[in-house]
Amino acid sequence: MSTSQDQNGFSKREPLLRCRDAQRDLELAIGGVLRAEQQIKDNLREIKAQIHSCISRHLECLRSREVWLYEQVDLIYQLKEETLQQQTQQLYWIGQFDPQT
Repeated sequence: MSTSQDQNGFSKREPLLRCRDAQRDLELAIGGVLRAEQQIKDNLREIKAQIHSCISRHLECLRSREVWLYEQVDLIYQLKEETLQQQTQQLYWIGQFDPQT
């Protein structure tokens, strides 16, 4: 048996090679985890930006709807006010020509 092999027939370099292979695999796995972590962070930023954009659009629509509803309420108020003024004038006119007064 040569001096470069142990009792099991493995060379002394073989454990070192396996250790280097394991270290390389571990480094590759760590790199994969770091890339996945960065991807998750990127996804988080993108999702938050999309949420912000969506909410902003909805708020803009709500504000437009609010303005339109205010205009409708003002229009209804004006129409009712005009109608009441006309009715008041008609009642005064009827009161002036009522023979019973």
